[in-house]
Amino acid sequence: MSVAKKICGLTVLLLLCFISVLFGQGNLPVMAATDNGYSSVLDDLKKDSNFSESYYPAAGDDYSLQIIQLAESVNRELFVYVYQPCGKTKDFRASSINISVTVNDELSYYNYKMEYLNSSGVFYKYKVKDFAVLDAPTRYYAISSIYRPFDGDIDENAEHGNEITEVNYNVSKQYCFSQINGKPYCSVVDIETITITDKFVGFVRYKDGFKLYVGACDSHFVAFNTDKPIDKLLEADVYYTTQAYTWQSGLGIGTKEYFKEKSEKYAYLKYTDKVEHNGGGLFAGTYTWDRIETTEQFIAENDLTQNVYSGALLDVNVANKITDEGKAALQGKKWVLRFAETSYWLSAGQYSTTVMYTLVGDVTILRLKFETDGITYNLGVIDNKQSGSDKPINEEELQIKPNTTGIIMIILILLIILIIVFIAFVPAVLSLVISLFKLLCKFLLWLICAPFKLIGKIIKH
Repeated sequence: MSVAKKICGLTVLLLLCFISVLFGQGNLPVMAATDNGYSSVLDDLKKDSNFSESYYPAAGDDYSLQIIQLAESVNRELFVYVYQPCGKTKDFRASSINISVTVNDELSYYNYKMEYLNSSGVFYKYKVKDFAVLDAPTRYYAISSIYRPFDGDIDENAEHGNEITEVNYNVSKQYCFSQINGKPYCSVVDIETITITDKFVGFVRYKDGFKLYVGACDSHFVAFNTDKPIDKLLEADVYYTTQAYTWQSGLGIGTKEYFKEKSEKYAYLKYTDKVEHNGGGLFAGTYTWDRIETTEQFIAENDLTQNVYSGALLDVNVANKITDEGKAALQGKKWVLRFAETSYWLSAGQYSTTVMYTLVGDVTILRLKFETDGITYNLGVIDNKQSGSDKPINEEELQIKPNTTGIIMIILILLIILIIVFIAFVPAVLSLVISLFKLLCKFLLWLICAPFKLIGKIIKH
């Protein structure tokens, strides 16, 4: 029997049990309950006569998470049954799952946290947190991937200062719960997804110009490649977390750090979305960008010099440049999603310094809509959760230079100074030269006359 048929058979059985209890049409067989009140994973799975533990061998070096089954409860809970081959040696706990309850053109994934209920060997039972089964005759669950926490002992981390926080595993299945002729019905089909093959999370910092404090805008982005070609990227959904951070140092308080609770965020981007930022301070640069860009476009926007002031004498330019490390991190990646902006604030006094900004992390791409060879695709994404460095990938420099008029004025001023100096010191210099000339003449006269005087003295004697 195929895996799909086994899954469907188990789903129907579980659904029948739940519905029979809900409508009083039968009695749910007695099952051993765990400490948290939920039935055990094996008791549930064995309700399917086709289920056999031998289909799911233990493998200590297989750290994957593979969904066996979904089930809905009478309390509108959604359970996920997972096969974890390394369960006897590595007791991983699934951390989150990407589910869309709408499909096709309406596909919209949400990242739900997973609550561990119980396990037995390689079999694990989870509940999807903060999820309520819809009250609809037909219910869909399109699942792109499931996550577990990163484990430094077995997982390879990201490069260029990035850190992977959750490792994802491909599911790419769509479950349908419904009824046919009054009887519960379940189907499961494979769905097409797209995989992120290379990824970098970072941000660029745009200064707000001169103010009473140091302010800036941090523009956060994720650069990536995929396993499928993309001619035109139309839409993207991004999940990420934010956390307010404060750093203080000063006389009497030492150095302290403060972290607020993390918040979950979603960004829904379209290729027509544009952003403009000007800090509003003196000599602030103006920056514009698209939410969805190519890497070449992103680099061009952040490797430029713009004039922010042209006066009678001076020109003021802001030179923005991506660092060599930033360019190395972007190399080879095709697309950039600029999904969020946060503020940076620094105040430095005589006795204390305070810095406040927002940490953005756990970035994962949920959905991509794109065109390739004239065909439009709307697909869930297989991607890890990844956090970037707390340092920007760019450097911004204020350049103040005299313009043509300013250069002429400087030359004129220098000439005037030289004339003044010349007028003030020439008489003294001339007097000195004349005195030296007189002395030189006297010396030459003495030098010429000295032999004759000597000869005259000799003749007298």
